Amino acid sequence: MATLVAHRAPPDEIFAAVAREVGQTLEIRNTVVMRYEPDATATTVGVWNSETMPVGSRWPLEKGTVTELVARTKAAGRIDDAYAMGAGELGTALRDMGLNSAVGCPVTVGGHLWGTVAAGSTAEPLPDDTEKRMLDFTDLVAAAIANADCHAKLQASRARVLAAADATRRLIERDLHDGTQQRLVAVMLELRAMETMPPTDPEEFKRLLSGTTHALDEALEDLRGIARGLHPALLSRRGLVPAIKALARCSAVPVELNMCADRQLAERSEVTAYHAVSEALTNAAKHADASVVHVDLSVKDATIWLSIRDDGKGGADPGHGSGLLSITDRVEALGGSLQITSPIGGGTSLLAEIPITDM
Repeated sequence: MATLVAHRAPPDEIFAAVAREVGQTLEIRNTVVMRYEPDATATTVGVWNSETMPVGSRWPLEKGTVTELVARTKAAGRIDDAYAMGAGELGTALRDMGLNSAVGCPVTVGGHLWGTVAAGSTAEPLPDDTEKRMLDFTDLVAAAIANADCHAKLQASRARVLAAADATRRLIERDLHDGTQQRLVAVMLELRAMETMPPTDPEEFKRLLSGTTHALDEALEDLRGIARGLHPALLSRRGLVPAIKALARCSAVPVELNMCADRQLAERSEVTAYHAVSEALTNAAKHADASVVHVDLSVKDATIWLSIRDDGKGGADPGHGSGLLSITDRVEALGGSLQITSPIGGGTSLLAEIPITDM
């Protein structure tokens, strides 16, 4: 079982193995792994020796069943009386299976109740230590779910990074086509017109040359603007601390800085920290109604520690809006971590741990 989890086997395979191993190891006739759903039902995701509750079947959380008992108490529980198993759909199905004793243990993932592993006996009540012995199996289920969740989040993050890169390339292409290219085409046409001009009209030639120079200046400014959007020039020239100070000076919300980074850091790490601060200041100005933002940055060993806090209205949801997702993706792409705390009315706090790496 532990090998399956360590090798990141598919969750369905692990659920089936858990149900089988619980039944065989504890010599229990029927076992199921069930996932709790938001609509007060539970779905069978793993089963051993039970045709009545196949994988994919969905059951209401009825009083008198260990499934409901575990969901309500968030703790292991048992029912040793077949007549107490309730008169609903699930209770009737359990009695039809001949069960007269059942034990359920909670599966907790990330501090939240995910589901239960339940076992039933058709003979005498299950031994008193059944719950304790089942806990090792529920820990394996939790580890498998956490692994699958992390893998899914990583895949989603990579997909968002690729989508963002594609969108950026399209934006650059559009800016170059609609802006810079048009200006350069106009310059080319003016230069061709100047080629055909008679040398007897110096004033008109001077006027056209002045317009061409102005058009070239505008095209150059367009290119500089695109380059600034790709990578902040100040960050390359002077480093992270001066670049963040420049962000603070331009912020619509007052910023209090406390930074300690006395050396040049790896470029990717500096860029990640810079964009984290930039996104956070933008969010504070646009959405938080904050009156002040506190930015604390320090470097210890091979890690940038970054804390960004505002006193706004809170309620920021990383699942809605690209800003927080963008910060999360950038930090996690370097192997770092980001914690976002944003209670309603309590401001928003971001705590980032960014490895200093040149990957």
